[in-house]
Amino acid sequence: MRKITQCTAGLVLASLVLGATAGESDNEAKPPKKPRYTAVEVADGGSITGVVKFTGKAPKKGPVTVTTSEDICHADPIFAEDLVVADDGGVQWAVASIKKIREGKAFPEEAPEMSQIGCVFTPHVVVTQAGKNVLLRNDDGVLHNVHSWPKKNRSINIAMPGSVTEMKTKFRRAETVRVTCDVHPWMIGWFVSSDHPYNSVTNENGEFSMSDVPPGTYTIELWHETLGSQEQTVTVESGKATQIDFTFSTIPAQDG
Repeated sequence: MRKITQCTAGLVLASLVLGATAGESDNEAKPPKKPRYTAVEVADGGSITGVVKFTGKAPKKGPVTVTTSEDICHADPIFAEDLVVADDGGVQWAVASIKKIREGKAFPEEAPEMSQIGCVFTPHVVVTQAGKNVLLRNDDGVLHNVHSWPKKNRSINIAMPGSVTEMKTKFRRAETVRVTCDVHPWMIGWFVSSDHPYNSVTNENGEFSMSDVPPGTYTIELWHETLGSQEQTVTVESGKATQIDFTFSTIPAQDG
């Protein structure tokens, strides 16, 4: 009996140390050997703006079934955000990105945040700089955890008890990473870890924008968790705004 108790205590202690040491999780993986992006002053940049539309029939979904922490999670109905379409077809939570850009403006200095509010990851999609901190917040006062599902980075599984209001983590490599909460299975969010700052998440009207883009010809990739990806080529001229729109008409079959 003593051996079993000591083993259990050791596992619990190891879990706490790995998940929440000093309120910070450093999602380590070997960084690239050379910089993939260089920040420079962009004095003659242009801009890229656009709208993402869905012309098909979006499925109607009711609120999710809340099975845990009902007193907190039932304050307001919770709806899945995997496909949010406005009345005019605008798609929220899509991400427009410039592919393979090597230099341009610097990232914002302030670390991005993802909060857990009302048992929902907020905002649903967060862009973060690869190798830099992102702030995780727990505003609910109940146990949450942030569990990532990467392919290029190491997975994180950070327990955040109600007494822990914030922690930090990072994704060393550029990729789009899904995160979930094992305590509340309906909670899903996304981190877009990027080597450069030219990424824009669409708003409730499906609009995106990127400023201070160096003149040149680029490939723009548009990603959405349900609708998939598209690419278009665009040429940016000094001091001018360039419009580029994306349209989806069907929902691809989902794996599994």
